[in-house]
Parts: sequence; C-alpha cells; structure tokens
Amino acid sequence: MKKFDKNTIPSKHYNGKKIGLIAVAFLLSGHVAVQAQTTPKSDKDTLVGASKEIEQVVIIGYGAKKKSDVISSVVKVNAEDLTKVATSDVGEMLRGKAAGVQVTLANGAPGSSSNIQIRGQRSISGGNNPIVIADGVRVGSINDVNANDIESLEVLKDAAAQSIYGARASNGVILITTKRGKTGKAKVTYNGFSGFQTINRNFDIYSGEEFAQLKREAFRTNNAGVYRPDSEIFSALELESVQTGKYIDWEKLMLRTGETQNHAINFSSGSDKFSIFSSVNYIGTKGVIPNSDFNKTGIRLNADQKISNTLKVGLNTSFQFSETNNPNNEGVILSSITTSPLGRVYNDDGSLRLLPGGFAENKNPLIDLYQTTNFVQNRNDILNLFVDFTPFRGFKYRMNASRRSWNYKRKSYNTTQSVAGIANNNQGSGSIQFQDEVEWQLENIFTYNFKLAEKNHFAATVVQSISKTNRNDFENASKNIPNDILGINGLQSALLNTPTITEYNRGIVSAVGRLEYDYDNKYYVTIAGRIDGSTVFGKNNKWASFPSANIGWNIHRENFMENLNFLNNLKLRFSYGSVGNEAISPGLSQSTADQSNYVIGGNQVSGYIPGPTLPNPNLKWETSTTFNSALDFGFFRDRITATVEYYNTRTKDLLVQEQLDLSSGYSNRWNNLGEVENKGLEVSLNADVIKTSDFKFKIGLAYTKNKNKIISLYGRDADGDGREDDDILNRRFIGKPINVYYQYDVIGIFQQGEDIVNSAQPLALPGDIKLRDVNGDGIINDKDRVITSQMPDWYGTLSVGFEYKGFDINADFYTVQGVVKNNPFLYSYLEGGSLRGIKNGIKQDYWTPENPGGNYPRPNEGNDPSNIFNMGLQDASYFRLQNITCGYSFKPDTVAKIGLTNLRIFLTGSNLFTITDYQSYSPEKNPNEYPEARTIVAGIKFGF
Repeated sequence: MKKFDKNTIPSKHYNGKKIGLIAVAFLLSGHVAVQAQTTPKSDKDTLVGASKEIEQVVIIGYGAKKKSDVISSVVKVNAEDLTKVATSDVGEMLRGKAAGVQVTLANGAPGSSSNIQIRGQRSISGGNNPIVIADGVRVGSINDVNANDIESLEVLKDAAAQSIYGARASNGVILITTKRGKTGKAKVTYNGFSGFQTINRNFDIYSGEEFAQLKREAFRTNNAGVYRPDSEIFSALELESVQTGKYIDWEKLMLRTGETQNHAINFSSGSDKFSIFSSVNYIGTKGVIPNSDFNKTGIRLNADQKISNTLKVGLNTSFQFSETNNPNNEGVILSSITTSPLGRVYNDDGSLRLLPGGFAENKNPLIDLYQTTNFVQNRNDILNLFVDFTPFRGFKYRMNASRRSWNYKRKSYNTTQSVAGIANNNQGSGSIQFQDEVEWQLENIFTYNFKLAEKNHFAATVVQSISKTNRNDFENASKNIPNDILGINGLQSALLNTPTITEYNRGIVSAVGRLEYDYDNKYYVTIAGRIDGSTVFGKNNKWASFPSANIGWNIHRENFMENLNFLNNLKLRFSYGSVGNEAISPGLSQSTADQSNYVIGGNQVSGYIPGPTLPNPNLKWETSTTFNSALDFGFFRDRITATVEYYNTRTKDLLVQEQLDLSSGYSNRWNNLGEVENKGLEVSLNADVIKTSDFKFKIGLAYTKNKNKIISLYGRDADGDGREDDDILNRRFIGKPINVYYQYDVIGIFQQGEDIVNSAQPLALPGDIKLRDVNGDGIINDKDRVITSQMPDWYGTLSVGFEYKGFDINADFYTVQGVVKNNPFLYSYLEGGSLRGIKNGIKQDYWTPENPGGNYPRPNEGNDPSNIFNMGLQDASYFRLQNITCGYSFKPDTVAKIGLTNLRIFLTGSNLFTITDYQSYSPEKNPNEYPEARTIVAGIKFGF
C-alpha cells in the first residue's frame, strides 16, 4: 500500500483513528464496489470515496457503474422517495423526481396510470411513451411493478444511454431493479397506509337561482330584449323549483368521499449459497364516484442460487391481478355539472325520474350511475430465469430468458332501465372483450472488464437479443337484449351481435456492442452500437442501426484541482447517438382488404375488396439523434450537488399516415415524412443545508425547459414561395410545436355605442364576441387565426426535508408554467358552455345591457353565441403542493424491546392544494374527466 502524504490527507481533517474507520468502511463497501466496476481505484479515488459512506451505484443498460464513472444522462430516483406518495400509480410517484421527465394525469379513476414523457414529444403517430425494463425484462407498464418491491429506478435520457436498447428506446428508458434476498437473518417488513380521498374543483357552476336567471336572459335575447313570463320559460317541474327554492345539487348526489388503502409485506433471507426475496401487496381504492373502485393483489418471488464459484442461477417472478369498476365515470361527471338544477330527482313512488325538469336535453344522471356497469379484470405475470457464468476474473456470461403475459377482460352493460335502454324500448345493450398478450425474450449477454498498466480500464459488453409478441383481441358488441336476467352474459339473446377479432405477431432481433475505456478514472470514452430488425416495417427496411458515442472528464481529479478542497466533484460530459422507434401496429406497410357481402345465386356470401391503404414496402424506422452536454458539480463532500444539461434531439423519418389523392384508388398510405426537433435545458440541485447529529435540513430543485418544433413535413412547396408548405388541415406548421391550437383571438365583447359597423365584424351586435384583426385588413378570415402552443414553457420541483431526532417532514412542490389548454366547458353546448339556458355549466360573468362589463357574450336561447368556440383557451399553468409527509421513527433500542428492528409511523397528504386559473377539477384534465383526488393517509412501517 502506498504511503499517504500530507498533500493527500490534510492533517487538520484526518487522524489515525479516522483513517482506520475509513479503511474498515471501504472494505465493507467492497462488495458493492465490485458490482459497480471491477477495476481498482487510485489512492486519491480511495480517499474521495472513503469520505462518503458508500459511493452510489447507478444501473445502466446491461450493467452498473459508480455514479462518478457515469458519463451519459442517467438519473437515479430514490426508491424511498417513490413510496412516500400515497398512490397506486408508480408513474405518479415519479412526478417531479427527475429533471426532463414530465408526468401528466391520464385518468384520475381508481387504478389508472399516468402519462410519462421524457424530453418532449418526438413522434406524431409512432408513440411517445418510454419503455420500462424491470430486471432486464420489458414490461407493459410501469405499474406492472409494485412500488414496495423497487430497489432502484433509473431514467436513461440521452441517446448514449438509450442506444444499447436501440429498438423502441427513442422516447427514453426507465430501468427498474427489484429487491433481492440478502445474506443474514431472515427479515420481514410491513409497509401500509389507509386514508380518504376528496376532490376540489377550481370553478363554480350556476346555482338554482343563477341558472333560472340565465335562462330568463337567454329567452330575453331571443325576444327582442324583453323578458318573458316565467310560465312561458320554465316547465311545470322547473317552475316548482323556482317558486319553492328547492333546487337540485347534482354534485352532492353523485360524488362521495373516497377511500384508499395499501398494504405490503416483504420477506428476505439469504446465505452464502441461496437467497430469496418475496412480497405480497394489496391495493384497494373506492373512488369519489359511487360504484367506481379498484382492487389489486401482487405477489413477487426473487431467488438466487450459487451452484459453484463460477455458476449462479436466479429467478424473478411476479403475478398481479386487479379488478376495476368504472360505471360511465366521465358521463357521470359531465352530467353532474351540466344537468339543470331545476326540477325533481324522484317520482312520487321514490323511483328516479327520467327527465327531472321535463326536458329531453336533461336526463337524470343518477340513472346511469346505477344502471350501467363496466367491469374490468387484468392479470399480469412475469417469469424471468437467468444463468450467470464467470469462468475467470472480469468475464461474465448471462443467459436471460423471460416470458411476460397479460390478460384483459371487460364486461360493459346498459340495463333495460338505463338511459340508453329506455330510449331503445327498454332493451339492454353492452359489450364483452377479451385480450391477451404473450411476449417471449431471450438474451445472451457477455461482459468483460480488464485493465492494462493499472490506469487503463476497459469494459466490453456484447448482447444478442430476440423477442416475439403475440396478441389476440376479441370483442362482441350486443344490442337489443330483451331482459337483464343475465346482463351482458345473456348476449346470445341479443337481436344484434357484432364481433370483432384481431390477432397479430411482432418480433425484434437485435445485436448490441459497447466498449468503455477510462484512463485513471479521469478521462472516459464509450462507443456503442445496436442493430435491430423488426417485423412491423416494410420488406425493404426491416433493419436499422443505432450508434452512439460519449466522452467524459472528471476535472476534479486533475492535479491542478487538488487545492480546491471545497470542490469534490466536477465532471464534464458529452454524448451523441441515435435510437429508434417502432411503436406502430404490425401490417401497416401492407395493403388492406375490407370485408364485403355479395349475393350469388340468391345466397349472401362474404368476400373481400381492396382496402383504402396503399402498401409501402419502404416503410422504415423513426430515428431520433441526440446531442447531449452536461456539467456535474459536487461541493463540500457532496453536501451540495448540481447538474446542468443541454440537449438537442432531431427525430426524422416520422411515421405518419399520409393522405393520398383519391384518383390513385387509395385514400392513405403509411410513410416516413418530416423532422421534429426537441431541445432543452435541465437543471437539478440538491443541498444538505444543515447536517448535524440531531437536525438536518435538505433542499432539492429541478428545472426543465423543452422547446419542440417541426423542422419539416412533406417537403412540398405548392405555392412556390420558397418555403415548405404547412399542413393546415391537420394543424401542423413548420417551426411550431407538434401540438398547437389554430383559431381566432378573442379580445373582448362589443358594447353599446361602439362603432360596430366600421369594425372587422360589421354584423355583430352588442354583447357579441370581438375578435382580433391580426393583419389589420378590416376583415376576419383565416389569415387572422393565431397559432398557440400546447406545450409548457417549463416545469419544475422544489423539495424540502427536515429531520429532528426521530421526527421528519418532507414536502414536494410542483409547478408547470406557460401551458395553454382548450376547455370545451367554456363554449360547447353539450358541456353547458354556450349560455343557452338549457344545460347548466361553469359560471361566467356574461354580458347584459345592465352588466356591460361582463367578459362573456350575451346568452341566447335560440343559438350559440357567434364565435364562442374561440373562448376555450385558458392558461393552465399551476402550482401545487404535490406531496407532504410527516413521520416519526422510533429509536432502535426502544423497538427492540418489543421484538422489532424498526418502527415508523407517518401521515401523508397528496395533491393537497393547487393554484391555477384553469377551470376544472385538475389543470391537466377537462372537467368531465375523472378528477385527481386529494388524498390523506396514515401509515405504519415496521420490520422484525
């Protein structure tokens, strides 16, 4: 062992006792260090690493590395931070935990999943979801893994990190490693919580009195500005409500306080030869809408058996089963907002009245709440077997074989007494659907780590992979079922049954290579490449290659940095590479045939005619190429850490369904067109502001700004202006984001006395909507439409944590800024936004002669106000207290007296409050979509 000199170990910081403790800690951490990288560290590296407890290990594609050696864009998310969020959705747990990863609400219903997007939208039709790899096996959803089973979660963001997964990796990769048994005594842990859910809407609807006045104003406008008697406006049932003041509160009748619970039991045990980890998890949620609920049970078993010093086998298995009830949720919420509050809910005999107010436009929403069913069962299981063979030091071969299967069953039924059943002469209807998917995967993985002349470290990885997926889908829609005795199971008695059958196979064959080199843990170079062949593309372009390269420089390890004692990490890294996207359905490169019936010899027979899709044998991979640069900082032994990243991704050969001239005999063709750019800036900062034996205060910041724009579309210049044409029909514009709004800009309401005749809208009346004349030509036409991006300007997270002795408080604040959404409840008739006095809706300050300051048009019973469909755009920026957890961990000697190794109690609140101007239950969803609940739970965690 080399001697330490005074320049390596300053005497004021180290003494003999401390060095001895550091040496012991380093030896104890050896197992983890070997797993991360087998090459030895220099003396300086030893001391830097020894100043920490154990250097963090980061999982990368087909391997693991010390964090200090990672030179691609990989973010590690603490598993404990995930489980602090009181939800069954792992995607929602990930919200705000990593810069560049945007999580949005897909559906707030019990058991639903969130949308995850990494570094912006890249594809128009080829999908934008990242792939999720759990223990080396691609899973269908991030929720296929129980959060309490997760040991580590990493997000691969740049092409250099993703390219080793080439196929399907263009939208990012999420790597999940589940827990395994550990050597030592058997351990059992329990983690569970239970609580309630409520919702809070960021809008008001018209009360009974307000709705009655709105209806009077609507009829007044249609009667030359003169009020009509109430007896001519309201039905008898409505008039009864107006006169007695007994109005209907539909929200109170149709919503409730929800309940949620989550229980997980883990068992871990191991010896030198054999280890095992198993878990059982149950999730149960009763939604805020009656009859909506979700129940899920998950079981996992991970085992490792050491056969000899060179051979080890392992097994990863998981099984999940869930049941969901979802009785027309979105229709129920829509009705609770838009059904008139005037009338009576029940008939005299106590039964539900079909038309509470006597008008066909407002049917009783409680009927479908109890007379419709939508029952879904999901089963998901994964079986993964691996064999590790290590014939000599540094070399390892792994055979990884897996089978993943998914089964889906849905039964939906509208009874004879449902709204649809009553409209169809009291006959039932519904559908039954069965889906199953099986994916097989076999991988051969070779890795070899070696060194030359001590300071030259090499690592080589070679992978051969093949996977095949088979999917079957059967659905039968039934109409005119005469009775409800068997529900949808009585479909054989239906007058009309329409079956739909779909089956497809898809497969990928891949070869991967990666070579890593670093000199003295200072200078890093990695070159990787992957070749993929996919069955979904045209016969001329089945194969594609995805290369990448990245370099890194640990600047702080240079001799000229030795005197900067406050700086313990400074790393510069660059990467460049390509990844592919094949997220389209099989067969799209081929022509289609449609079924058609013929009469031959007086008999009806079925045949096929050419379909509308022109084949394209040249259909090929969508390819994303990314340049990534980053600078990592670490100060005061990582008391403060930061990362700043810039990226630019160009996605070309976009998979698009191109519309064709009908004279060709075809209406469309799948083709590779255009190019899209995503570029952005990501900043993350973490600091242990105060760190003493009794008190700790930490803070974390994450900031993401992504700019998306279309570089090219079809390459056409029909008008000859030297600029590529936009696709106005599909709202796609060169230089603008993929998703935009294209409509007129509302600038106010016309007033009495205003010079309307000489305006750009000479036929308008006082109380009508005023539009902006963009080009100032005195005419409102298509040239005055305005393009508005649907993408946020930026989003970010602020996390704070306090610990005092056994008490702790952690809070996450999340914000999305500069995003605009279209809210149909501000203008659409069916959503009550057109101010006709027929349907209720979100309350607005509408214009009347007595209220000229109103910012909404004048109500009109006869027609929707002119141009009201332009009123829907709203600023959907928001600031939210995403999560807060308060807990207390009992001292080990205290819990040992009752036979426990640890005990913690906690209280967690999620989605507690949101500040936004967007009028909805959630700024990410329209008001009729199942709302994101506010959740408060109490829980306990212990082990023995």
